[in-house]
Amino acid sequence: MSIVLSIIIVILLIHIIYVRRKTKQDIDEFAESIINKDFSRKHPRHQAITDAFLHLAAEKEAQQHYLKEMLDLVDTGILAYNVETYETLWMNDSFTTMLNIPHIKNINWLKKQNEGLFKELLDIPVNKSTLITIHVRKQTVKTMTNASVFETGGKTYKLIAFHNVSATMEEVESSAWKGLLNVMTHEIMNSIVPVSSLSDTLRKKIQTLKENTAELSDNELEDMELAMDTIHRRSEGLLRFAETYRNLSQKIVPDMKLYNLYDLLSFIHSLMNPSLQQKGIAFTLKTDDPDVTAYMDRDLIEQVIINFVTNATYATREKEDPQIHLFSGRDTEGNPYITVADNGSGIPDAIRDKIFIPFFSTKKNGNGIGLSISREIIKLHNGKLHVQSEEKKGSAFTVLFNIK
Repeated sequence: MSIVLSIIIVILLIHIIYVRRKTKQDIDEFAESIINKDFSRKHPRHQAITDAFLHLAAEKEAQQHYLKEMLDLVDTGILAYNVETYETLWMNDSFTTMLNIPHIKNINWLKKQNEGLFKELLDIPVNKSTLITIHVRKQTVKTMTNASVFETGGKTYKLIAFHNVSATMEEVESSAWKGLLNVMTHEIMNSIVPVSSLSDTLRKKIQTLKENTAELSDNELEDMELAMDTIHRRSEGLLRFAETYRNLSQKIVPDMKLYNLYDLLSFIHSLMNPSLQQKGIAFTLKTDDPDVTAYMDRDLIEQVIINFVTNATYATREKEDPQIHLFSGRDTEGNPYITVADNGSGIPDAIRDKIFIPFFSTKKNGNGIGLSISREIIKLHNGKLHVQSEEKKGSAFTVLFNIK
């Protein structure tokens, strides 16, 4: 009996040892399958766990595929690389297209192809938007970059986003140049039109005198001399205006001198009256004090008054008795002022706050920069600009100078 019992015990021990070894072998194989991500071998005892891992692996693969498709569709270039080995973790199609390079496993490849680009990638600051210019195969690409650093799997990676802003900047630059050309064209036209009209009047007077073969009187000589002086002075002012805008990097500094306001308005009146007469507009000049003076850059202030008169001409175009008036004098506090008033259409309440916005205009062919330039010029003089207007009755623009 004892012999039989001993045999049974030995058999049980051998079975236990076998089962233990088999279990350990299954566990080792299962663990190896997990480490190597190899789920082709079947493990009946761990099938539920195997299925769970298979499901997770399938989800991860689907997420990676979705992420890849999504990043390849965006316009922003994406690059992620190991900061120690330079191995590429991620590189989307937008990045390779932007830099005109193939998908690469290690950005060290760039060191041989374009060392400058390689160094720029390494020097991109973290957590800061930076505009960089990338030179790739005779092309220049301006990009706004954002970079961050993250760790995963015990490794440190740098993630960089590249947004191509070349097209946007070119559009802004083109718009700026168009705006500048509008400014120059507007100011030149405002001066050339009255100069042309005045010179034409002078030419006709000379022609009439030639036909009549009459000698010139002293008054006629003075009128012609005044007309020529007016043309010369305004032409010089226009040249100085163009010179002021030649170098946009320099701040405009007014050439401040003391001038008589009535003399200034008399000059504007002589300059613009011929063209206004042709349009049937009554153009008057009045003053409360002909001796009032103010410190100013005369050429720039002339440009402001010409702008106001030009706008008044447009505002009175539909009036039966169009009128534009020039005034000079002192206000109740003793400050010198100049006013340009008209009996035109006035400024509607709805747009009164918008008239000084650059490029805002109610004129059919207007560019909307005359009043904005005028206000900036007055600011340069530390002066003030007041506007009074009543719809269908007229407007008055007043330049108030500081007393020095």
